[in-house]
Amino acid sequence: MIAAKQGMESTKDIISNKGRSKRLGYRSQGHIDPGAMSAYLMLENV
Repeated sequence: MIAAKQGMESTKDIISNKGRSKRLGYRSQGHIDPGAMSAYLMLENV
């Protein structure tokens, strides 16, 4: 769980260049990736 949480939090610093958030560019930086958050929540509840 620790690695999953660290991985999820590490997506804050990434600038989106694919998917729906691609058009946000630098504005996407500082936000956790929704897919990473979903994966973390699924692992947390298993």
